[in-house]
Amino acid sequence: MFRIKGNGSSFPVVFVTILSIMSAGCGGSSSTSAISAAQAQAVTGQLSLAASEALSSAFGLISRPARGDRPNLAALVEGIQPDLPGCTPTPTGETCDFPVSFTAACPASGTISVTGDFSGTVNNPGDGSILSQVTLTPANCGVSDLVINGDPSVTLGGQINVTNSGPVYPITLTEIGAISYGPSPSDICQYNVTYTIASPSCTITGMVCGQPVSLSCQTAP
Repeated sequence: MFRIKGNGSSFPVVFVTILSIMSAGCGGSSSTSAISAAQAQAVTGQLSLAASEALSSAFGLISRPARGDRPNLAALVEGIQPDLPGCTPTPTGETCDFPVSFTAACPASGTISVTGDFSGTVNNPGDGSILSQVTLTPANCGVSDLVINGDPSVTLGGQINVTNSGPVYPITLTEIGAISYGPSPSDICQYNVTYTIASPSCTITGMVCGQPVSLSCQTAP
């Protein structure tokens, strides 16, 4: 029921449930983060990039623009139209199912695996929703002088509503879970960010390992 319309800088984005930002601190009862604000920002950028590249692969598009920019999430959502492969006609509309299985490389070492599924229904007038259940698992992922792992993982999940075959704005997406980091210092901490897409803008805000983060979806890691 969907076709992605755009040029090489448009990429699929996770279509996810609306959840609120929850603040959380790093491991134990400490209220002080052991990682810097810049490191928290870099980790956020790397996880969001992995999710974007995974979706671009699942929807059959190239993973990144040739110039190396971050996938343009806002442009992708704005280009949603009927008839994307992966949707099956029914008497009342279409059902859609897009499995996700992708491994993204980290800048220094290791990977982030992204697995899950996007599914939903759209009726003949073009109204409906797509839900996602996606898991991101860093494995010895080297970024900004840290090595991060899932503890156990970060979940990207939610819903995008569609009316007349187009997205309903604003769209909010969330990544929530826990990661571990090291080697020195090392700890386990909470990861909780929200994407807000309101064409043509897209921002990421929340708390990562006790540090507030705020960046554009277009900020490269």
